[in-house]
Parts: sequence; structure tokens; C-alpha cells
Amino acid sequence: MLASGAMFAGLAVALGGGHFTIAALAALPYGARLLHLAMPELLRRHEAGRVASVATWLERGGYLLAALFAIVRPQGLTLAGFLVGFGIGVVGQQLYDGSMASLHSEATTPESYGSYIAIKSRWASAAGLTLGILASIALDATERLGVPAHVARSMAIAGGVGIHLLIALPLARLRTRARRIAAGFPSPSSCLSLSLPTPTTPNGALTPQRSWVVLPRTPEQWRLVRFALAWGFAIGFSTRQGEAMAIAHLGVSVGTIMFLSAVAVGGGVLGAKSWGELGDRFGGKGLMSVAFAGLALDPVWWLAALFLHPAFLFIGYVLYGICNSGWNITVSMTMVRTAGAGAERIRAFVVYSVAFGLAAGVAPMVSGALLEVVDARWGATAAYGALFSIALALRLSAYPWLRRVPAPRAERGGYVSAVVLRAVRLKVRRKAA
Repeated sequence: MLASGAMFAGLAVALGGGHFTIAALAALPYGARLLHLAMPELLRRHEAGRVASVATWLERGGYLLAALFAIVRPQGLTLAGFLVGFGIGVVGQQLYDGSMASLHSEATTPESYGSYIAIKSRWASAAGLTLGILASIALDATERLGVPAHVARSMAIAGGVGIHLLIALPLARLRTRARRIAAGFPSPSSCLSLSLPTPTTPNGALTPQRSWVVLPRTPEQWRLVRFALAWGFAIGFSTRQGEAMAIAHLGVSVGTIMFLSAVAVGGGVLGAKSWGELGDRFGGKGLMSVAFAGLALDPVWWLAALFLHPAFLFIGYVLYGICNSGWNITVSMTMVRTAGAGAERIRAFVVYSVAFGLAAGVAPMVSGALLEVVDARWGATAAYGALFSIALALRLSAYPWLRRVPAPRAERGGYVSAVVLRAVRLKVRRKAA
């Protein structure tokens, strides 16, 4: 929370960054997903837990470097150094995410994978909510006392990095649990030789390729790529621009944005348990459609905040948190295998992640150019209105591609929604009685 994308966006505004600086902040994390191309080979050579441990130090070092440049502000190098540090940090972050996708599947069993991911998401959301609220109050109070905005926000990032050091303890326990579970199963090589067909490899396991670049090899994997490109461009088109609009145009403080980000993270608490249990019962693909609907409509709340009242930001953040929690859980259940070697478990996830990152990395530069042109001619309100309207259309247009994504057998999203609504109505009636 303290070193979140929203905080970096607020710091960029304090440093005088414009639309393209915000676009670069949005593009760099997605562009760094190209590293996932090498993740299967990296995990074939090194243990997932070891890769994750090294990646955390790279992430911390990069974020500290960005904060240092923001505090010192060397003449002519401030924004460049800030972005370089941020770029190093997100490289570490993407290496961490890719290795942890495998490690989490290694630290649980196939039957409980959905519930395991839900528990992880719920506790992470609770911690983010608590720390985010406390940090937002502290940050606003610090800036009101006269501390320069760039110093206060940089120190918040440094504080977040300090708290992040605590991750070493649970990471070590997770590595131990993965080794213990692996000891009770066949070796990775035998798992590969007996591998059954999967949605992205319907004819059975493909011949392993020892390569640092993972490319799609089946028509099913190419369908996954097409959805990832459409969805990635749609998501990246408005990423980080909402926070920049709220801070620079609507007058919302960075502390308030941190509070809203904490609310979004906390929103995951409300839905994480249900998402995981429903995923174990009905499968991931149908739930992906339900979560997709909530995420696709997210630009509506930014438009309402722009043209009606900033209070709509609260509603948008809460719904985003709930749906994003469900999306992350169901994507993991749909694309991460729960058997075999670590390198093979995440192959479909890597294909999706890299294609998504490529599209989402290009999109912010396009939207940044749109904002520059429209803002110069018709003003900021028209520019942001056009941006979020286009973002809404792009997100909705990705749905047909989602329907073609190969996935394990699962109930349709409409059926799952009907079951959930019926259960909610029965619960309400019981309480009323």
C-alpha cells in the first residue's frame, strides 16, 4: 500500500510530471511482464522460492532508488532517475509474481487450491486495508504540517519497503511447505511423462522445450493470447490516469487516494472467501465472466466522479476491490496447473501474462497522447471524459474474446450468478423471519 502505484502517481504529480510521466508509470509494470517469457526456464534451473527471495530484494532496491531521486531532486535528472528506479522495482515485482504463481500451487493440493488462494487474498486484503487507512491519515497529517509533498510521499514509499522486509518470514515457511508436499508426490519428470491433456494442450503434454523464451505452441494458446491482448490494452488504457485525474483535476489529496486504495484492497476481504469456495465448486471460467463484468464497468465510476461528484470514487474502489480479488483468484484457478514441475505449472499463465503486459504496456502511451492533445484543445474535463469513455468501450469489446478462452470444465457465469443470488435471497429471508 505504501509503495503502491497510486502513491507513485501522487509522487510523480508532486515532481511536476505530466500525462506522459503517468503513462510511463502505468506502462512499466506491464512491460516488465516480458520477463515472464523466461520464467519457465528460470524455474527449471532454480527453486521457485529462491527466485522469489532474490526478486524481493530487487524490488526493494528499485523503489528505494526512486524515492531517493524524488527527495534529492538532482537538477535535470529527477524524473529520469525516478522512473529508472521505479522500472527496476517493477522488474523485481514481476519476477516475484511469476515465481510465486508457481510456489503457491506447489504449497497446496489440487483439491484445496481455490480455498488456499482465497485465504491468501483475504489476509492480504485485511492487512492492506489496515495499513492503508493508517498510512493515509499519517500522510495527509504530515503534508498539512508543512512537509513538502515530494518528501512526505517518498518517505511513505521508503516506509513501505521497510515493512516489506517482514515478508522473509512467511516466504521461508512457504518454501518449507512446498518441499514437504513435493516429497509426498512423484518427481516432476514422472509427472510430466504422465501429464494429461489440458485446455491449452488438448492433445496431451508437448515435448518440453529448454528455452528462455516461451511462445504459444497450440491453437488454444493463441486464443488465450488474443484475449490477453484485447483485455490488456483495455485495462492499460486508463491505468493510473484515474488517480492522476483525482489528484490534479478534482483536488483529491494523496492521502484520500491511499485511503480509497486501502478500501479497494479491503474489498477483497468481502469476496475472497466466496470466490475461492465457488471456484472449487463450479470451476474458474464462469466466475471469470462474473468478475470481468465488474472490472469492465469500472470506468463508469470514474466518469461519474468526473461529471457528478467525487464521492462516486468510493463506490468504484469498493466494487473494483471485490471484483479484482475474484479475477485474480479465478485467473489462477483457470491458468495455473496444480501438478507437474513448477516450470510447466505456469506455462499457460506465462503466455497470458506476457501478452497482457505487451498490450497493457503500449496502451498508456496511446492514452497519454490522447490526453495531451484533447487537454490542450478542449481542457482536462473533456480529455478525461473521452479517455474513460473509450476505456469503457474497449473493456466491453474484450468479452467475446473471453468466451473463447480455453479453460477446465466449469459452470457458466450466468448459472453461478443465479445460484449465488438465490442463496443470498434465502439468507435474507431467514434473517427477516
